[in-house]
Amino acid sequence: MVKYLDIYETFKSRINDGYYESNQKLPDGTSLAKEFDCSELTIKKALDILVKDGLVVRKRGSGSYVKRPLSQKHWPHLHGTKENAEALGKKLDTFVINYSVEPATDFLSERLNCEEGDMLYHVIRVRHLDEQPYAIEDTYMPINVITGLKKQHIEASIYEHITQNLGLKIHSSMMEITVKNSTDEEAKHLRLSSGDKVVNVEQVVYLDNGEIFEYSNSKHVCETYSFSTNFIKM
Repeated sequence: MVKYLDIYETFKSRINDGYYESNQKLPDGTSLAKEFDCSELTIKKALDILVKDGLVVRKRGSGSYVKRPLSQKHWPHLHGTKENAEALGKKLDTFVINYSVEPATDFLSERLNCEEGDMLYHVIRVRHLDEQPYAIEDTYMPINVITGLKKQHIEASIYEHITQNLGLKIHSSMMEITVKNSTDEEAKHLRLSSGDKVVNVEQVVYLDNGEIFEYSNSKHVCETYSFSTNFIKM
C-alpha cells in the first residue's frame, strides 16, 4: 500500500477506536512525520483524505482536530454488515436466497460500466440482527473484478473477502435512499405485511482505482434503519 494511504488507515482506525478523542488536536506534522518515519508532505496527504472523509477539520493557525462524530453508534455502510454488527455487539445471521452467475442486462451493464452479456455474480441475502430481520440485499458484482467469490464468503462477509483475500480497497459509493412499498416476497423475508413501507437503498460502489465492483439494491425494515454522513463543501 502507498505510504500515505497506510498512514490514513492508521489515523482512521485511531479515530474510530477512540485513541484520538472528539475535538482533540492532532500532533503537529513534524511529530507525526517522525512517528511514521516519512516526510511531512506524506502526512499532509493522509490528513487531506481524513478532511475529505469528514473525520478531521483544520483550523487556520491552530492545527488539525478530530471532528465530533454524529453518533457513537453510527453505521459506516462501506465497512460491511458483518463488521458493523460486530462493532455494535449484535449477532448477525445471513440466509443466502440466491447465489448464481448471470449475464449483465442492459440495465446492469450501464450501472456497472461493463459490457452487456459480461458475467456477474448475483447474490440475494437476508440479514438478521439479534434474530430480527434487518434487510434483504440484492447484489451484482463482475466476476472479472471480484474473483474467487464462494458461498462461504457470501455467508460470512463479501467485503471481508474483497479487502482481506483479494487485497482490494473499497473507496466510495453513489447511493440513493427512498421509501417504497414492499413486495410479497420482501414482506415475507422481512416479516412484514405485504405493502408495508421499506427503506430502499440503491448504490454503486467503487474501488480506490475508480473501478465499479458492485451494484446493489437493498430493502431495510424502516424501524431499524439509520444512516449518517458528513456533508463537506468542496
